[in-house]
Amino acid sequence: MSTSWEDVARDMAISDLHQEAVMARAALEQCIFLFVEGESEETAIPILMTDVIDLDALGVKIANYNGHGNLRAALRLLKLTLSHNRPVIITYDNDPESIMSVEKCKNQGLFTNLTYELRIPIEPLVTYTNGHCGGSFEESFPLGVFLDCVFNEDILPPNICSKRRSFESVFDRSRPWFAQVKRFAADLGFTDCDAKKVSLANHLAIKCDEPPVTYRKLAEVVKDVRKKHPVVHPDDVELPKVYGLTYFPDKKKSQQ
Repeated sequence: MSTSWEDVARDMAISDLHQEAVMARAALEQCIFLFVEGESEETAIPILMTDVIDLDALGVKIANYNGHGNLRAALRLLKLTLSHNRPVIITYDNDPESIMSVEKCKNQGLFTNLTYELRIPIEPLVTYTNGHCGGSFEESFPLGVFLDCVFNEDILPPNICSKRRSFESVFDRSRPWFAQVKRFAADLGFTDCDAKKVSLANHLAIKCDEPPVTYRKLAEVVKDVRKKHPVVHPDDVELPKVYGLTYFPDKKKSQQ
């Protein structure tokens, strides 16, 4: 029975699909963990990365460690799993509490040569009571975008949204932004701002025409880490040395 060009083309297409599936599984098994501090980052980062890098294709898995206080436990747990030898990119707020948690993890040997880190935001924008200059998730976005998103009826009640100008007249951009919104809203009777943070994160990610500098830097870190730790084909293994089959020692050297 003869083989037609259609049969050959079909077999080649199936072979290509098989290789793609094998490499996709390999990327998952050889994943890079991207640790994020909270649900806001977990929601926003995939949206922000959409037009910059393909997280799935690079085998990047986002893991929410649910607050800086849980980072130590998350890293200790990771060391006990089969994924202990995978690269980890740790992102954390550039605020005093988060930085202190990271330093404790480093002092306890939980950071290794497979650990990479990035503060959010990477540029210091606000000053905390202890004098530290940094910021948190909300400050990683342009101020105008933040104000447009937070004074939205999905986030704040209409009566508070209508008072945006009053807020801006007393707003201090050198102090933590979201905390000021919380105080302003609480003075007007709305005390549920924290419950809106994930929705705000979604709005912030969608509102940006392009990723802010912090997330462009994050994309660079992800690409650099994958370059250092490329996905290896499952068949790319070193065979045992079997004389005459996989091992052919130099005869001249053996005679010396």
